[in-house]
Amino acid sequence: MRCTTCDQAERLPVRRAQLAERDGRVAIILEVPMEECPSCGTRWLTSDIAVALDEALTAMLAANIVETSTAHWDVLAASAA
Repeated sequence: MRCTTCDQAERLPVRRAQLAERDGRVAIILEVPMEECPSCGTRWLTSDIAVALDEALTAMLAANIVETSTAHWDVLAASAA
């Protein structure tokens, strides 16, 4: 599918880190599947992945155990199945 932002390239499937910060704590999830425009860098998530990502990041930040928490998407997806 063509990039709807710049219309210069086709969107490509990639895996990128996503992070969230709250009250001085940082949660990072590695290798999140998404599409990205190689020309302008705009990224898209499917709605299923966006919901799961939001839930995982919220849970990681709410744990209030450490200042920085990191997880790998494939491990999270496997534990949810």
